[in-house]
Amino acid sequence: MQFKEWEQEQKTLHLLTQMLGKYKVALAHKEPQWEHIILDITVQGVSTGMLHDKGQSFSLSINLVNDEIEIVTTEQFVTISLQDGVTIKEYYELLQQNLKELGVDVAIHTRPQEMDTTTPFEEDTSHHHYSSEVSHKVLNYFKLAHTVETEFLSPLRTRKIKPGLFWGTFDVSSALVYNAHEPFPDDTKVIERAAFDEPMIEFGFWFGDKNFSGPTFFVLAYPFPSITFECAPPFPDGSYFDETLMEFILELGDVDGDVNAKVVQFFEQSYHRLKDYLEWEGCEHYHLPLKMKDNHQD
Repeated sequence: MQFKEWEQEQKTLHLLTQMLGKYKVALAHKEPQWEHIILDITVQGVSTGMLHDKGQSFSLSINLVNDEIEIVTTEQFVTISLQDGVTIKEYYELLQQNLKELGVDVAIHTRPQEMDTTTPFEEDTSHHHYSSEVSHKVLNYFKLAHTVETEFLSPLRTRKIKPGLFWGTFDVSSALVYNAHEPFPDDTKVIERAAFDEPMIEFGFWFGDKNFSGPTFFVLAYPFPSITFECAPPFPDGSYFDETLMEFILELGDVDGDVNAKVVQFFEQSYHRLKDYLEWEGCEHYHLPLKMKDNHQD
């Protein structure tokens, strides 16, 4: 799935996820690292999970199997069809109209964030590309990223941000967070000052861009490294450290064999390198076995 082959569909999907995410910004209780605004990866797409407004509970989802936006309240279920040719402006108007009819009247900031386009949703007639085939592929990648990140993170005994869609950058990411305060050096940057204020190691997946041709896994650290790293074995073949991004990189097209096992191995090796570089102390208990009987994932 090369980025250039579905760039227009990607932008439309990205904007739709931003639309949902804005409701989480408006209504979810704030958490460190913007954890409260992450969209859940579901069996059929992405979801806000349960939100509350003036006593009304509701959720918003993008269903990539049935090609629709879903609005769910305690008593009602409404859908908006996703179709090629329908603009972001039209989706936004339909979403707002249906929410108001269901008793939810929430003002959101409608200008996209962390994207090249800054046209507010209510004015955007340029993005209107949708493909059911592409959406099904996107969902499979979402599930792959969720699966491997969950497999790596689950047994670790430490504070973690579980996998979900960061809709600002359209990546499925998770993180381990160290128990210390490390303020971002530039307090004028609204997103970064909240995202990066504790030492952390982030594990993520994104679909590529003009610099990366296709789906790619990455690992980054905060504070950001000031040195480079080698990726010799036991890193899986294809792993490297990008000196521009200052991140460990594994492009999915370079992975042979058991993809899940190779990506988990990539996460493990990157984690150990960065944990040691950041000089995290008191981490020995992170890896103590869980005293539970094996299940089907073992």
